[in-house]
Amino acid sequence: MLGIDLGATKVVSALVGSDGSIVRHGGRHVHSNNGPDEVIQALVRSGEACLEGSPTLRPVAVGVAVAAQVEPRTGMVLHAPNLGWRDVPLAQRVSEGLGGLPVVVINDARAATLAEWRFGAGKGVSDLFCMFLGTGVGGSAVVGGRLLEGGTHALGEVGHITVSVGGRKCHCPNRGCLEAYVGGWAIAERAQEAIRADPEAGAALVARAGSARDVTAQTVFQVCRTGDVLSARLVRETERFLADGAVSVANAFNPSLLVLGGGLVTGMPEFVPVVETAIRARCQPPAAMARVSFASFGENAPLVGAAEAARRSHWTKA
Repeated sequence: MLGIDLGATKVVSALVGSDGSIVRHGGRHVHSNNGPDEVIQALVRSGEACLEGSPTLRPVAVGVAVAAQVEPRTGMVLHAPNLGWRDVPLAQRVSEGLGGLPVVVINDARAATLAEWRFGAGKGVSDLFCMFLGTGVGGSAVVGGRLLEGGTHALGEVGHITVSVGGRKCHCPNRGCLEAYVGGWAIAERAQEAIRADPEAGAALVARAGSARDVTAQTVFQVCRTGDVLSARLVRETERFLADGAVSVANAFNPSLLVLGGGLVTGMPEFVPVVETAIRARCQPPAAMARVSFASFGENAPLVGAAEAARRSHWTKA
């Protein structure tokens, strides 16, 4: 199957085997997030590039993981805050661009959870929760051996639990969301504000990025490792909010295993022991027993899960 991961700034595609292995990786393609037409063109080009390199390996279906609320039966993207989309018929548009191949669209956190549950860190576990930290913050749950969907297919949006009443404005209608403090866009925003408030303290960040507006979450992580005081403060603040969110998730879902993944966890693996320490110390006793683990697939988890969702859909309809 062909799996594609569509994020707020990038598209990644791969041919994925039935065991979750990546047969061919199509590379990382950056898009400008300039509306659905431009982004879908980039998505189709990414898929075509992957297929052109493997003429003897033709998928029978395509799975697309996207940071969005999705109507799974139609593949309609109902709301994608970090893309700025509403009601985009993504499955139809991608199918048209890829020669009529059937397309399944799935929320990226749910796709990544499916990958980790079926093939990765959560294989064999019947109760788990996965949290993924990237541009945004998403999650999904497996309870009693079943991947949960929710009434409108949006269960697990833990990036939008409130961790600071009346706090920072999120990309959703709310304020004080977990994502507004620990999402990649939010870390960058907080860093840029700190630089404007104290340019001298932010000098190392600006030197690394080239300008204040080019400072990203990864810039903060990299400069923090040099001993920079401002970057270290930003990372410690991020850890505090992440711990608050993870404790709430563990208390609410009572998973046997909490899996942490996404690009920010890859960039700052220290987040995993921070979360584990918080769960042991601050959760109610049953929830405090949850194990905490790195995601096995790293940044490839959404595309592996998307391919698995397409495979399941194909064989169900066959």
